[in-house]
Amino acid sequence: MSSSDSGAFAQYLDLARSNADVLAKGRPALLGDLNAAGANRLEALAAAYRPAAGEINACRLDTLLAPDYGVNIARVPMQADVAASFRCGVPQLNSLLAVVVNDIFRPTDTLLRNMPDGLTVCSLRDIPAQFTDDAAAMLSDTGASVADAVADALTTDGVYIRVAPHTEVEKAVQIVNIFNSPVAMLTPRRVLIHACEGAKVRVLLCDHTQSPATAHLSLQQIQIRVDAGADVEFYDIEESSAATHRLSTLRAVQQRDSRLTVNSDYLSGGTTRNEFDIRVDGNGAYTSLSGLAIISGEQVCSNNVVLRHNAEHCTSRQLFKNALYDNARGAFGGRIIVDEAARYTDAAQTNRNILESADARMEASPQLEIYCDEVKCSHGATTGQLDERALFYMQTRGIPRDEAKRMLTQAFMVDVIDNISFEVLRQRLHILVEKRLSGASADCSTCATACHTQPTEE
Repeated sequence: MSSSDSGAFAQYLDLARSNADVLAKGRPALLGDLNAAGANRLEALAAAYRPAAGEINACRLDTLLAPDYGVNIARVPMQADVAASFRCGVPQLNSLLAVVVNDIFRPTDTLLRNMPDGLTVCSLRDIPAQFTDDAAAMLSDTGASVADAVADALTTDGVYIRVAPHTEVEKAVQIVNIFNSPVAMLTPRRVLIHACEGAKVRVLLCDHTQSPATAHLSLQQIQIRVDAGADVEFYDIEESSAATHRLSTLRAVQQRDSRLTVNSDYLSGGTTRNEFDIRVDGNGAYTSLSGLAIISGEQVCSNNVVLRHNAEHCTSRQLFKNALYDNARGAFGGRIIVDEAARYTDAAQTNRNILESADARMEASPQLEIYCDEVKCSHGATTGQLDERALFYMQTRGIPRDEAKRMLTQAFMVDVIDNISFEVLRQRLHILVEKRLSGASADCSTCATACHTQPTEE
């Protein structure tokens, strides 16, 4: 490993240890334990780091973490009262809304007034005493990468969502992540979601950038625990600027007869690396994982999935689609692992990609590891161009070629969007994708913040 690789991680270890007193200010014990464990792991993992063979250079951990970003260790608040002024661009969503400004959690009055019995949504710094052990157990189940260690060492806040046993939350919980900083900033963000036995909840994360010219790196850690018979739907929409990069890890554990739906959509941004690590530990569980990406200019988007089937009679479905323009780069790595005890597993993984430019590049690597005979598993990936015959036919019917390409690409994305059971979000995402493909900004036009002023990423 070169010295520059080592420095990419060492700068954050030095930052965490030299500012230990600042980090400790007002910090609850569970975050103190997380910071200390993260710093110790970071020291060991940084020395052993090797990039994976064939990784896109822009998505390598040492590349993403190499710039000298600042970190808001002192928790300097944003001046604007975004929690009071935000207006969602998803019409009639009527959500339970909270805002994370850089890395500081801010609930809205709507959330505080309307939070139903059985639902807890709060900052990691304000978790009720009766749930502290629950949150600490989730935080201790951390990832093994150097990026996980950096996030653990520097986390100062986050979102804790808990749904009590047999509680169905009718309104979606919406967390709006907003970047706003005059200087380059790395922001560790963490979301814990625990659906107790028989509970049901929808969670929507939206990423926006108010200072689009400033370099940002979102270091996002999402942990989901789905207990027996629980149902969690998790949606993640990225609409940020070309200078905003993201390194996101989602880890989930499912128990008996649970359901987990995860949908991740990249509409605009810089370089994004999404990691999904899902462990199915209970019999009869169902997992749906899907996503789409519209990648243009010099943008890069990578999705990497590890789905571990460890129990019997479980079903999983994966569907990822990408449309790449200009000099964009995309990657998909999918790995399904079926344990010898996971009899009667039914798993399918699909990746489809369209190259809209001769200079766009896509790398796909679907994989199956099966250690049990009594299973039904499939996987596949295709990369190509739009059907010229279909384009020609549409042109003969008077449709201009550019419009025909947009319509076909939108049709290509339809099954990913229609996989969303959340009707209002599904309708809105159809509109956002159409706007993005037409060259318009894919932002939330009714947002009262400055998000809608970002330039189009075409």
